[in-house]
Amino acid sequence: MRRSLVAAACAVALLSPVPVSIALAGSAAAEIGDFSVVGMSQEQAETALSEADIPYVILNRAGNKLKNCRVTEQRDRGYKVEDEWEWDSGNSEWTKTETEVWRGVALVVFCD
Repeated sequence: MRRSLVAAACAVALLSPVPVSIALAGSAAAEIGDFSVVGMSQEQAETALSEADIPYVILNRAGNKLKNCRVTEQRDRGYKVEDEWEWDSGNSEWTKTETEVWRGVALVVFCD
């Protein structure tokens, strides 16, 4: 029974038109919407992401670096919390402000 449930979940994930990394990303996926660079060359992907003002990193690169490089996967990197502290001299205490900042996408690149 357990194996059949796992197999069914895997089948749904593989047959879904939405990549698993996007489907599981939650609200961070709303930042990029349907924007995908999977299948583009690395240079095209970097240009497209820069023009769209989407932060990105190359998470993994495999194969020969000097040849044809293609993006094979795009992952949402989620959010980080940035703390900002301000001194309140009237109360003689620090005030902390937390801001969530979207970290962008991570790309997996394969060069052949």
